[in-house]
Amino acid sequence: MLRNAALGSLQYKRELELVKAQNVDITNFENELESFKSGFSRNYDLASRKFQEAISEIDKVIDRLQKVKDALLGSERNLRLANDKAQDVTIKKLTRGNPTMAQKFAELGEGGGE
Repeated sequence: MLRNAALGSLQYKRELELVKAQNVDITNFENELESFKSGFSRNYDLASRKFQEAISEIDKVIDRLQKVKDALLGSERNLRLANDKAQDVTIKKLTRGNPTMAQKFAELGEGGGE
C-alpha cells in the first residue's frame, strides 16, 4: 500500500511538473505575443509618420510646381505681348512726331529708287 501511495505521489509530482511546464510555455507564449504586438505597433507608428511626412512633402512640391507653372505661363503671356508689339512696329509709327527721322527715311526711300 505504501508502495502504491509512493507511486501515486510520484505520478502526481510528474503531472504537477507537466502542468508547471505548460504554464511556463503559456507564459512565454503570451510574453512573446505581447513583445511582437508592441514591436509591430512601434513599427506601424514609425511607418505611418514617415508616410504622412512623404505626403506632406509631395503637397509642398505640388505647390512649388504650381507656382513655377504660373510663372512660366505669365512669362509666356509677356513674351506673346512683346512679340505682338514687335510685329506692330512700323517705320511710320517710329517716325511719328520725329521730323528728323521721318526726313532721313524719306531721303533713303528716294535715294534707293535711283
